[in-house]
Amino acid sequence: MLDFSRTWLPYLYLYGVGGGIFIVGMIIILRSRSLKQERVRHNTWLHVLIFGFLYYMGIHGIFTFLALSEPLFAGLIAVVIMALIGNLIFIFQKNSKVTG
Repeated sequence: MLDFSRTWLPYLYLYGVGGGIFIVGMIIILRSRSLKQERVRHNTWLHVLIFGFLYYMGIHGIFTFLALSEPLFAGLIAVVIMALIGNLIFIFQKNSKVTG
């Protein structure tokens, strides 16, 4: 059996520290007005960046749960990822109608 220090500790470190750096970077980008949320295209990219982080975090979590023989939790994460993909597609379609 895989123990906590070999499965979840690297996961928590990777997405805890990496997520912290990601959040700090996003705060800097938003406060410096490099990414203007009132612009449709910039708002779309904001959603893409957040989705990308959550997507990789979810995929990593799915495979960790599958390695630990926990398919129920892996399936729940997969459903959440599918919902995030649906939300991103909705945002793309909504924003393409606004700009096009």
